[in-house]
Amino acid sequence: MFLSLCLLAALCAPAFAELAGEYYTDLPTVYLQGQGSELYVDKDQGISSGFIHSIDIPDGYIGDEAKKLIRPLAKGLLTDDWSDWVDQFVESATPLFEKQALDENGEASNGSGANFSGTGGNRVNEDGTYQIGAYMPNYDWRLDPFVIAEQLHDYLRRVKLRTGAESVNLMGRSIGASVVMAYLAEYGMEHLESVVLYCPSFFGMEVISKAFAGKITISPEGAADFMRYFVDSGMAENYFDGENMDTFRMLADLVSTMVSLHALDLPAATLDRIYSKIYTDVYPRLLVKMYGSMPSFWSLVGDEDYVQAKQNVFKGQEDVYAGLIEKIDHYHYDVMNKTADILNGLVADGAKIQIVCKYGVPMIPAVDGAQVESDMLTSVYSASYKATAADYGDTLTADYISKAAERGAEKYISPDKRIDASTCLLPDHTWFVRDVAHRSMPEGINSLLAAILNYDGYMTVFDDAAFPQYMAYDADTDSLSPVAPEEVAPTGFRAFIARIRDFFANLFSLFRRLFKL
Repeated sequence: MFLSLCLLAALCAPAFAELAGEYYTDLPTVYLQGQGSELYVDKDQGISSGFIHSIDIPDGYIGDEAKKLIRPLAKGLLTDDWSDWVDQFVESATPLFEKQALDENGEASNGSGANFSGTGGNRVNEDGTYQIGAYMPNYDWRLDPFVIAEQLHDYLRRVKLRTGAESVNLMGRSIGASVVMAYLAEYGMEHLESVVLYCPSFFGMEVISKAFAGKITISPEGAADFMRYFVDSGMAENYFDGENMDTFRMLADLVSTMVSLHALDLPAATLDRIYSKIYTDVYPRLLVKMYGSMPSFWSLVGDEDYVQAKQNVFKGQEDVYAGLIEKIDHYHYDVMNKTADILNGLVADGAKIQIVCKYGVPMIPAVDGAQVESDMLTSVYSASYKATAADYGDTLTADYISKAAERGAEKYISPDKRIDASTCLLPDHTWFVRDVAHRSMPEGINSLLAAILNYDGYMTVFDDAAFPQYMAYDADTDSLSPVAPEEVAPTGFRAFIARIRDFFANLFSLFRRLFKL
């Protein structure tokens, strides 16, 4: 249930950058958000027609539907016949998403969505600068990235016309970065001065990619890491308060303690066994009626999962969804699989392409490979295009760092020894911000974005001491600072002692909370 809520919060809740503030750019900057902007029942009527996103979960809905699943769950556990559970699960989940779903061609045939619109006038300040979020259009993020890119092309022309600027900056976040990649593949740098790809998923967003492919694996260690981060970062306080928050802290302590004893290995293996029996029936019936109908979400499915994901989602219905499959194949094979060629070609021609990633957050522990360094949804490897990173909670080995120094790459290794940027596509133009989740968009990061976009020339990670390659975010001050070196994690006997210490600390905390409750 906890993992389901996390997935719902991560994928369904709106996430907007808080762009009001003192951060300005010398040129107009068009900023494409990711999934989360408002969609309407009737895109031509807009707000007056009502919303189909954000998803509104009625009070008591989850509890009521969960009760309906108890009897078929018991039947499945006793008889290994999960057909009733699958039927009930699909019936319970479908109403939440069916209004958002697209048709078999990946198009909004019911008139829902949003027209590509937003402030397009001349919003110049008295000193000739522009607020970094002055041009942040609303758009239908469900659609084919190439369709959105065509709308973007027209929007950029209008911004230039109304501001009198010879060129504009373009920034895309998450799905917005997929749209920007489609734009660059189709139009190159026409109208553009500089491009920032913010939290992209060049090799897929693992939480989406693995889920589409059915590669779901429950990781007890990952669950403990994730729940601990959920508490320590303050994210849990967005969902729980009072006694509910105390209960969740107790649950996090309990999970950490049980993981120390390997007591969750069997339950996790049981969940994996159950899941392996039901996902082939659930996915074709449910995903294709939800995110699987949206071409934009397929832009987040990586190459190693792509074929299997199509088999899972369209199982036996490939002819029906031929129009949608044609769209997603176009992006996958002509953009995702050609990312390096597209970006390297533009940079060689003088384009300024910058990448900003996040890290230091455990990935949702419900998919294969969830132990990687990530921003909760996308790995560092995918977001940076091949930067080398240690697993979450670990550091690069001393041997690795020594060999990196031998090849002159030591300057690209993060001070906390977690990441080596020398292996990524654009090592001199890729920044990493620690301790911020994928869907968290604090205003403080805009200081880095403004510095990049206002730099006279093609800024590198070595050009401004205030904004080096690795930055840490401080939520208390809403600001960035250079990442500082950290104490190397203990190994061998010291690691064993540390585990024993953590076990007793978790156990003590658990008993304290139980006594309090």
